[in-house]
Amino acid sequence: MRKQCLKRQDIYRCLIEKGFNISYSSVCKYIQKRKQEKTKKPREVFIKQYYEPGQECEFDWDEVKLRIGGKPVTFTMAVFALCHSEGRWAYLFRHQDNLAFMESHRNFFHDMHGVPHMMVYDNMRVAVILKPGGKQPTETLLRMQAYYGFEYRFCNARAGWEKGHVERSVDYVRGRAFTTRVDFDSIEDAQMWLSRICDNINTESGSLATGNKREALRRDLECMLRFPGDFGCFDLLQCSVDKQSTISVKGSHYSVPDNLAGQTVIVKLYSEKIRVYDTAYNKVAEHERSYSTGSWTFDINHYINTMMRKPGALDGSVALRQMPEKMQELFRVHFADNGRDFLRLLKYCKGHGHDYNDILAAVKRIRMRGARHINFDQIKVALETCDNIPLVFTESQRTEAFLEIELGSEDVLSQLEGIMQGNSSGMSSRERRCSL
Repeated sequence: MRKQCLKRQDIYRCLIEKGFNISYSSVCKYIQKRKQEKTKKPREVFIKQYYEPGQECEFDWDEVKLRIGGKPVTFTMAVFALCHSEGRWAYLFRHQDNLAFMESHRNFFHDMHGVPHMMVYDNMRVAVILKPGGKQPTETLLRMQAYYGFEYRFCNARAGWEKGHVERSVDYVRGRAFTTRVDFDSIEDAQMWLSRICDNINTESGSLATGNKREALRRDLECMLRFPGDFGCFDLLQCSVDKQSTISVKGSHYSVPDNLAGQTVIVKLYSEKIRVYDTAYNKVAEHERSYSTGSWTFDINHYINTMMRKPGALDGSVALRQMPEKMQELFRVHFADNGRDFLRLLKYCKGHGHDYNDILAAVKRIRMRGARHINFDQIKVALETCDNIPLVFTESQRTEAFLEIELGSEDVLSQLEGIMQGNSSGMSSRERRCSL
């Protein structure tokens, strides 16, 4: 009869009717006190544990909200905490998925150049499969265990004290890194800032708790398992190239060279990039990974052969508009009427290992010489001139045959100099040396 129980006012009225001289506020305070006594739990007591150096490391992650290029973005922050030294490391990812799980461990073990003997996890879905018979590790965790050689342990549900080092570390690292600064140009800048904060945390000292932290961290590193090298953290996919010479990966489209249209390619999917290989396993494309469903990412170099046959398609292409702004300006100012030469320039640079920065640097040098209109040949000469490095010969290379060639070259240059100055009988280098 829950709905027919006495309420506070009913209790107060009954007491007054029985002749008790009591105020309504006293009744309310008494009832509140009885409720607190009924629901009060005994205070939790924790037993401090001792950890051998390099033995255990706890892992957890949480969210951080940043602004990248002025746009709000929510990231997952993976945090590692060494139990012996309280050393902390953290890494940012777009999602809390298998790739982020693998890459965070790869980055941590790479930075440590060692592997803890035991990794501790809670019931996160990327590490644990909950089955009626008990907890089972995921395939991803088993792959990493087989490669790195560490053991693993799972915490009980809702038992945060079983990995209290990393539970505190998540809040501590996030507070130190992203309370005073949240604006960054890219995720790489945010990760560099986070790594710098973690380095400061791991090297600071001054209190009783952190006075011997550097020494404890050194012992941790000395006692870890041998680092076997970086683990391959990627998903392997097979994709078909459509008639626009693109592949679709996780709802986003990426361009590949136009000679692969209609074929099947192999894709390595990482957390921040994708790499594309042909059937002979030669790398043919690489893009920054997009997390916007339905997005299109183009590399204009993948369409040079097609555009050379259809130069009119260059001006209105999405691939051109995804080039750096300075390259678009170069096209509009100097190649708008001759798109084929612009494509020749891109093809030449791709074949000779030049990037967009090399092209813009060559254009800058040409403009400094006073040129108003710039064409393909001028940029090509500027790039080739930049590549010319004076040859330096060792003493072992300066043989008698080498000296004969050198003297003959000087004779030719001397005669050419005499012709240019109107003196056809220029003195040879041997004659000059004999006269000296």
